[in-house]
Amino acid sequence: MIELAFVLALASGSPQAQEVPAPPACRGAFETIDWQACADASGQGTPGYALAMINLGTRAYVEGDYASALRFYDKAEQAGQRIQSDVIFHTFRGDTYRHAGREAEALADARLAWLMLIDDPSVAGDPRDRRPIDDALRFFVLVRILATLKTGDAAMFESARAMFIALPVEGADALSNRAGALEQLGEFDAALVDSKRAVDMQPDDPGPLNNHCYILIRAGQAEQGLPYCERAVALAPEIAPIRHSYASALAAMGRCADGRRQLAEARRLDPGSALYREPMACTQKN
Repeated sequence: MIELAFVLALASGSPQAQEVPAPPACRGAFETIDWQACADASGQGTPGYALAMINLGTRAYVEGDYASALRFYDKAEQAGQRIQSDVIFHTFRGDTYRHAGREAEALADARLAWLMLIDDPSVAGDPRDRRPIDDALRFFVLVRILATLKTGDAAMFESARAMFIALPVEGADALSNRAGALEQLGEFDAALVDSKRAVDMQPDDPGPLNNHCYILIRAGQAEQGLPYCERAVALAPEIAPIRHSYASALAAMGRCADGRRQLAEARRLDPGSALYREPMACTQKN
């Protein structure tokens, strides 16, 4: 599985602007607020509680804890209300839904994120939730929503893909992330060019190593990918996507028992992933 490298700060947007005074626990500089304390002081069903859950979910997402992110995002929802925040929130929540296999909800957030990215007037919300749109933000969002958009509106996807391909890319993290997005779209040749450049730039970084391995597997070249997976696992054994890639390489090579063991590790590390719950096809080779 592709592992994204996060390169922007976490979101601080709120759902509906707080219409009632926030309790003291929810006030102050964003980075200093204890969001669990804010939630406890606000009480369920209040804007302060929803805001706290969103920010706890975003923090969990940035840390790669999708299961916790999903739990917090779900708690932010209130009966009869629809949360609309900034483009980063909808990008993160949509990607969390996709990770959990909740495709319809993922697509709804991906569409919102795209419309916000192009400043469509249909999604104009609280001015405090608006973010300056530049190429860095466009890339950051599109990496995470393109695969989901592909499952929905074809015209919207083509517009988003065209924007993505035209964006400038510099540095190993950006190359690796673009490669991951292209892999999810099935564009393996272009993905391999980017992922190999990223590995050459950062040969001891487990993220690019893992991504290159997984793209090689998806391109039908598991044997060439295996050494990259082995190196990534040695460097970062507690990262679920790396274990999943290793399992995929082993299974593609017919090492079924070894592949199942690695998949079990991925599930242990990230029990909320719909992908890791899927049985892994493997035919034992002599």
